[in-house]
Amino acid sequence: MSVLGTHYALNLVYYIHIMINRVREKKKAMRLRKKGYTYNEILKEVNVAKSSLSLWLKDMPLTKQEKDILRKRKDANISRGRIRAGAAHHLARLERDKILFQEAKEEFERFKYDPLFQMGVGLYWAEGAKRNDRFAFANSDPDMINVMIRWIEEYLGLERRDIFVRLFIHKPYREENCEGFWSEKIGVDLSHFKKTVYKPTGLGIKKRPSYKGCLRIELGKVNYLRKVKFWQQLLIMHYQKR
Repeated sequence: MSVLGTHYALNLVYYIHIMINRVREKKKAMRLRKKGYTYNEILKEVNVAKSSLSLWLKDMPLTKQEKDILRKRKDANISRGRIRAGAAHHLARLERDKILFQEAKEEFERFKYDPLFQMGVGLYWAEGAKRNDRFAFANSDPDMINVMIRWIEEYLGLERRDIFVRLFIHKPYREENCEGFWSEKIGVDLSHFKKTVYKPTGLGIKKRPSYKGCLRIELGKVNYLRKVKFWQQLLIMHYQKR
């Protein structure tokens, strides 16, 4: 046999080998698909491009039982993915809390005998929001709001221009510029007032003419509330030891 003929024969054998392997891979892919495997799972078992796999399987008929199996496997994969993501998120949060608690503990040791510090921790414990992850303190007494803002500046390290507030008031008072009243009382610019919430009332009259609504201090970062909660725990422990 000539050199050219030998080369042609070798190429033919190689081509036939490739085709046989391709047929085997296709059959394997189809078997896995019938078992409910997703495309991504099949690609881990079959050495083929995703575009080729799509061509192989796009017209492949599935029985109702096979479709049910595929759907259940997809749902299971989603659930496992959510569980893994949730676990990773939980572990990351625990690590962040560990660091934050150590920081809160060091600060508590510096501040624990300061009357203003103890007052602010106690006020938030009594009046602050605890159902969400954000620091939010509301009251209708301007003096109490001023004390809390002073406490935030002193112990959370914020300046007054970093603080945002929101007014909650009943509809009959909406024309009285209560935002201006509060801005003057607490020294927070009107630009730092979030949209006022007007509460509905069955009365069309002002029950308390001097009422100026309830003001809520809102801080953006989750860490602020978590640190305050740590301070509350440490303050309780401090007094239990005495």
